[in-house]
Amino acid sequence: MAEADLNDWTSQELRAAPCISLMLRAAKLVRPAGEFLCILRDVSATGLKARLFHALPQDGPLALELGTGERHPIEPVWERDRHVGFRFANPPIDLSALVEEAGRFPKRQLRLAVDYPAILTAMQVERPVRLLNLSQHGALIELDEPLALRQPVQLRGGLLPLRHARVRWRKGPAHGLVFLEGFLLDELAQLVAQIQNRSNSWHSHQRINQ
Repeated sequence: MAEADLNDWTSQELRAAPCISLMLRAAKLVRPAGEFLCILRDVSATGLKARLFHALPQDGPLALELGTGERHPIEPVWERDRHVGFRFANPPIDLSALVEEAGRFPKRQLRLAVDYPAILTAMQVERPVRLLNLSQHGALIELDEPLALRQPVQLRGGLLPLRHARVRWRKGPAHGLVFLEGFLLDELAQLVAQIQNRSNSWHSHQRINQ
């Protein structure tokens, strides 16, 4: 970590901890306002530096989630130019386990939980669906009418750009889709942040008018 970055840490413990540069390791920031994509840059047993694609959400407690599902409560220390320094709330962590992404479950593609209305087109018929999560290469949707496995579909609506996909699996109303054209990492991060902000604004409006 560069000297300028070290000066950003407000804790002597963070400055003294051995640091590992991860370089473009994707992870999730989880808050009551939703899940957001970030890129881990530097990490130590007591803190980390991450790159965001939008302003840091400010509502409620915050946790870092890895591809294995392991979560670590964290606290922001500084924010500048889309980079944020965090300290772990319960240091020290197992640094080697974090770097190797070792955990109870196998590492998998990061999925960002959302709750957003969309339109699915299958066999030239449009159906309203609920978008429940998004990844770079797929989505989880919920609809009442079952779709055939491997069925080609189109998904779009509101902030969500058109994506061609196929049905990969289904379980009750839940259907997993795999996209034929995926999202770039920054595209996904910004899209999900916009969806979360739209959803939070809608829920806040509903509470005010109740």
